[in-house]
Amino acid sequence: MLDLLVEIQDNKEIIKKCKKELKIDLGIHSMKKIKNEFEQEKEKYKSIDTKLKENKIEIENVENKLNIIKQEITSEEDKLYRNLKYDLKLINSLEKSIELKVSKMKELEEKNLKLLYEEEELLQQKGCSGKRLITLKADFHKNKKTSSEKIIKIKQNIEKAQQNILDIEKRIPKELLDKFNQLSSIKGTGAARLSEGVCLGCKMKVSAMTIDNVKNHRGIVYCDNCGRIISCNKIS
Repeated sequence: MLDLLVEIQDNKEIIKKCKKELKIDLGIHSMKKIKNEFEQEKEKYKSIDTKLKENKIEIENVENKLNIIKQEITSEEDKLYRNLKYDLKLINSLEKSIELKVSKMKELEEKNLKLLYEEEELLQQKGCSGKRLITLKADFHKNKKTSSEKIIKIKQNIEKAQQNILDIEKRIPKELLDKFNQLSSIKGTGAARLSEGVCLGCKMKVSAMTIDNVKNHRGIVYCDNCGRIISCNKIS
């Protein structure tokens, strides 16, 4: 019968330990870290995407300017080649204009090439950032699932221990249970096993008479030192 008290105590210890575990991190810190990294990466992704859009607009503007200049060069070259009167002034003017436009066209082509390289680099950065976002999101959900599973398991252990206590209490006489609960409220634990003549509650030896009382199941037996109800499986 006294061993049942120790079983109650063991189950109470399980509940205490489980409640302590619920207050521990359980992956919350890890999830917060991943979430912060995800938000930072998301801002980075948005920034790259904005740069890509701006780059695309710039490429379109440069290409439009190139098309206009090419048309102007073609038009002026056409005028130059169709100048049957050999107007030197007009020829010089057209040649200078064409030369300036060709020079401008080369500048725009170089700029366009640079923008295309930048676009390629930004696309690579966007791809890498996108993959990292997917990985971080997967890691977050994995941690969340693991954390939830741990919490569910801990709560199940608490419920099981609570039910064990209720079931055991039904098997214990009220007088004994009341004394046990009274001692538990004072000392934290109301019962202790006896091993090799030592009370495992206070780690001190009890008298031979007390050991004999326990051995022969002589009513409720208390530890000589700490006052806990003593229970044991083996007596030396």
